[in-house]
Amino acid sequence: MREAARHRDAPDHLHAFPSVENAASNALCRRLGFTLLGPCDFEYPPGSGILLRSNDWRITLTGP
Repeated sequence: MREAARHRDAPDHLHAFPSVENAASNALCRRLGFTLLGPCDFEYPPGSGILLRSNDWRITLTGP
């Protein structure tokens, strides 16, 4: 994952959006070093009007 960040046009961060109710996925994000930014809502599928409550986790890809 961090290897891809060495390319000039690569993003600085990677986000993961597991459901707030998915304890296993949220625990995995925590163990992998992601930072919890907080809950957010997603419409999925797009245009459906159905909102899913997810956690926004972020990890920095650049640097040491």
